[in-house]
Amino acid sequence: MKFTIFSTLASILAVSSVASAAGPYPKAPGLQYLYTVNITGGEPALVGPGPRGFRISVPIVKGAFSGPKLKGTVLPIGGDWALIDNNGTVVQDVRQTFKTDDGAIIQVFETGSTQPGRDGSEAWVRLTYETGSEKYYWLNSVVAIGILRLVSNSDLTIDTWMMTAP
Repeated sequence: MKFTIFSTLASILAVSSVASAAGPYPKAPGLQYLYTVNITGGEPALVGPGPRGFRISVPIVKGAFSGPKLKGTVLPIGGDWALIDNNGTVVQDVRQTFKTDDGAIIQVFETGSTQPGRDGSEAWVRLTYETGSEKYYWLNSVVAIGILRLVSNSDLTIDTWMMTAP
Protein backbone atom coordinates (compact mmCIF):
# COMPACT_ATOMS: atom_id res chain seq x y z
CA MET A 1 0.00 0.00 0.00
CA LYS A 2 2.82 2.41 0.87
CA PHE A 3 4.50 1.63 -2.43
CA THR A 4 1.32 2.51 -4.35
CA ILE A 5 0.83 5.79 -2.48
CA PHE A 6 4.51 6.65 -2.87
CA SER A 7 4.45 5.85 -6.61
CA THR A 8 1.33 7.97 -7.11
CA LEU A 9 2.81 10.89 -5.16
CA ALA A 10 6.10 10.66 -7.08
CA SER A 11 4.18 10.67 -10.38
CA ILE A 12 2.18 13.74 -9.35
CA LEU A 13 5.33 15.59 -8.31
CA ALA A 14 7.08 14.68 -11.55
CA VAL A 15 4.18 15.89 -13.66
CA SER A 16 3.79 19.12 -11.67
CA SER A 17 7.50 19.93 -11.97
CA VAL A 18 7.34 19.42 -15.74
CA ALA A 19 4.22 21.64 -15.94
CA SER A 20 5.79 24.42 -13.86
CA ALA A 21 9.01 24.29 -15.90
CA ALA A 22 6.98 24.81 -19.06
CA GLY A 23 4.99 27.64 -17.45
CA PRO A 24 1.31 27.94 -16.76
CA TYR A 25 0.40 28.55 -20.43
CA PRO A 26 0.83 26.50 -23.59
CA LYS A 27 3.47 27.57 -26.08
CA ALA A 28 2.17 30.20 -28.51
CA PRO A 29 2.00 29.46 -32.23
CA GLY A 30 4.41 31.19 -34.56
CA LEU A 31 3.82 33.51 -37.48
CA GLN A 32 5.29 33.26 -40.97
CA TYR A 33 5.16 36.22 -43.36
CA LEU A 34 2.78 35.47 -46.23
CA TYR A 35 2.52 38.64 -48.36
CA THR A 36 1.80 42.36 -48.52
CA VAL A 37 -1.09 43.60 -50.63
CA ASN A 38 -1.61 47.16 -51.86
CA ILE A 39 -5.20 47.99 -52.83
CA THR A 40 -6.83 51.01 -54.44
CA GLY A 41 -10.49 51.46 -53.61
CA GLY A 42 -13.13 53.16 -55.72
CA GLU A 43 -15.84 55.67 -54.94
CA PRO A 44 -17.59 54.71 -51.68
CA ALA A 45 -21.34 54.07 -51.70
CA LEU A 46 -22.87 55.37 -48.48
CA VAL A 47 -25.59 52.89 -47.58
CA GLY A 48 -26.32 54.89 -44.45
CA PRO A 49 -27.49 54.19 -40.91
CA GLY A 50 -29.07 50.84 -40.18
CA PRO A 51 -29.86 48.64 -37.21
CA ARG A 52 -26.17 47.70 -36.68
CA GLY A 53 -24.54 51.03 -37.56
CA PHE A 54 -23.56 53.10 -40.58
CA ARG A 55 -22.76 50.98 -43.66
CA ILE A 56 -20.29 52.03 -46.38
CA SER A 57 -19.49 49.91 -49.45
CA VAL A 58 -16.16 50.49 -51.20
CA PRO A 59 -15.33 48.62 -54.43
CA ILE A 60 -11.81 47.38 -55.17
CA VAL A 61 -10.44 49.07 -58.29
CA LYS A 62 -6.99 47.47 -58.48
CA GLY A 63 -4.10 46.16 -56.46
CA ALA A 64 -1.02 43.98 -56.29
CA PHE A 65 0.34 41.47 -53.79
CA SER A 66 3.76 39.96 -53.26
CA GLY A 67 5.36 37.55 -50.82
CA PRO A 68 7.75 34.60 -50.67
CA LYS A 69 5.19 32.10 -52.09
CA LEU A 70 2.63 34.40 -53.76
CA LYS A 71 2.72 37.22 -56.28
CA GLY A 72 0.14 38.77 -58.56
CA THR A 73 -2.64 41.30 -58.97
CA VAL A 74 -5.90 42.06 -57.20
CA LEU A 75 -8.77 41.92 -59.68
CA PRO A 76 -11.50 44.59 -59.64
CA ILE A 77 -13.92 42.01 -58.25
CA GLY A 78 -14.83 42.57 -54.62
CA GLY A 79 -14.80 45.29 -52.04
CA ASP A 80 -15.37 46.22 -48.42
CA TRP A 81 -18.84 46.36 -46.87
CA ALA A 82 -17.65 48.28 -43.80
CA LEU A 83 -19.83 48.99 -40.80
CA ILE A 84 -19.21 51.88 -38.40
CA ASP A 85 -20.73 51.17 -35.00
CA ASN A 86 -22.01 53.69 -32.44
CA ASN A 87 -18.55 53.87 -30.82
CA GLY A 88 -16.86 54.79 -34.11
CA THR A 89 -15.23 51.38 -34.57
CA VAL A 90 -14.99 50.39 -38.23
CA VAL A 91 -15.67 46.69 -38.85
CA GLN A 92 -14.36 45.36 -42.18
CA ASP A 93 -16.15 42.74 -44.27
CA VAL A 94 -13.95 42.36 -47.34
CA ARG A 95 -13.81 40.12 -50.40
CA GLN A 96 -10.70 40.27 -52.57
CA THR A 97 -9.96 38.27 -55.71
CA PHE A 98 -6.28 37.54 -56.36
CA LYS A 99 -4.84 36.41 -59.67
CA THR A 100 -1.34 35.01 -59.26
CA ASP A 101 1.39 35.63 -61.83
CA ASP A 102 0.92 32.03 -63.00
CA GLY A 103 -2.84 32.47 -63.52
CA ALA A 104 -4.40 30.95 -60.39
CA ILE A 105 -7.47 32.61 -58.87
CA ILE A 106 -7.61 32.93 -55.08
CA GLN A 107 -10.62 34.28 -53.23
CA VAL A 108 -9.72 36.16 -50.03
CA PHE A 109 -12.21 36.71 -47.19
CA GLU A 110 -11.26 39.30 -44.59
CA THR A 111 -12.89 40.52 -41.40
CA GLY A 112 -11.58 42.71 -38.62
CA SER A 113 -11.88 46.08 -36.97
CA THR A 114 -10.06 49.27 -36.12
CA GLN A 115 -8.31 49.10 -32.78
CA PRO A 116 -9.19 51.18 -29.71
CA GLY A 117 -6.63 53.87 -28.92
CA ARG A 118 -5.40 54.05 -32.51
CA ASP A 119 -6.07 56.94 -34.87
CA GLY A 120 -8.47 54.89 -37.01
CA SER A 121 -5.97 54.33 -39.81
CA GLU A 122 -5.05 50.80 -38.69
CA ALA A 123 -7.11 47.63 -38.35
CA TRP A 124 -6.31 44.07 -37.34
CA VAL A 125 -7.85 41.52 -39.66
CA ARG A 126 -8.44 37.78 -40.02
CA LEU A 127 -8.09 36.27 -43.48
CA THR A 128 -9.22 33.00 -45.02
CA TYR A 129 -8.71 31.74 -48.55
CA GLU A 130 -10.45 29.64 -51.17
CA THR A 131 -8.89 28.30 -54.35
CA GLY A 132 -9.12 25.27 -56.60
CA SER A 133 -5.51 25.65 -57.77
CA GLU A 134 -3.42 22.59 -56.96
CA LYS A 135 -0.31 24.76 -56.51
CA TYR A 136 -2.01 27.04 -53.95
CA TYR A 137 -4.44 24.54 -52.43
CA TRP A 138 -2.52 24.75 -49.14
CA LEU A 139 -4.04 28.25 -48.68
CA ASN A 140 -7.48 26.70 -48.10
CA SER A 141 -6.40 25.60 -44.61
CA VAL A 142 -4.26 28.62 -43.66
CA VAL A 143 -5.13 30.65 -40.57
CA ALA A 144 -3.92 34.17 -41.33
CA ILE A 145 -3.86 37.57 -39.66
CA GLY A 146 -3.01 40.94 -41.05
CA ILE A 147 -2.45 44.57 -40.20
CA LEU A 148 -4.35 46.92 -42.49
CA ARG A 149 -3.07 50.47 -42.82
CA LEU A 150 -4.68 53.32 -44.71
CA VAL A 151 -2.16 55.02 -46.97
CA SER A 152 -4.55 57.64 -48.38
CA ASN A 153 -8.30 58.15 -48.79
CA SER A 154 -8.40 55.46 -51.48
CA ASP A 155 -5.27 53.34 -50.90
CA LEU A 156 -4.42 50.79 -48.24
CA THR A 157 -1.85 48.13 -47.52
CA ILE A 158 -2.24 44.86 -45.61
CA ASP A 159 0.77 42.97 -44.26
CA THR A 160 -0.25 39.31 -43.79
CA TRP A 161 1.13 36.39 -41.78
CA MET A 162 0.03 32.79 -41.45
CA MET A 163 0.00 30.91 -38.19
CA THR A 164 2.52 28.08 -37.75
CA ALA A 165 2.70 25.28 -35.21
CA PRO A 166 4.42 26.08 -31.88
